[in-house]
Amino acid sequence: MKIEENLRLSLLFELYKNLLTDKQREVLSDFLDNNISLSELAELNNSSRQAVNDLVKRTIKLLEEYESKLNLLDKFQKIRKVINNCSLMIEKNSINSSILKKELNNILEVL
Repeated sequence: MKIEENLRLSLLFELYKNLLTDKQREVLSDFLDNNISLSELAELNNSSRQAVNDLVKRTIKLLEEYESKLNLLDKFQKIRKVINNCSLMIEKNSINSSILKKELNNILEVL
């Protein structure tokens, strides 16, 4: 799995993990956050590698479905970008109140 994809899935997991079952949450956390292999997960869960692989794939698909409907990650990333822009303006002491106000209004639009 590519680093960017893993990061995206980890963010989706953080946003939507409370919508998952305990088993989905446990296995995906071990897979994404603890970097436990499918074989190791199968052994830990007294299951086959294929069953764990199917569970991981189904859970990832579910996270993607949640994101396609709710767009929380997209909104989060837009807000983070605006906040970073505001922080840079403050650091550089180049605060233009009209630009800052516009950036903050961008946050409100996303929300």
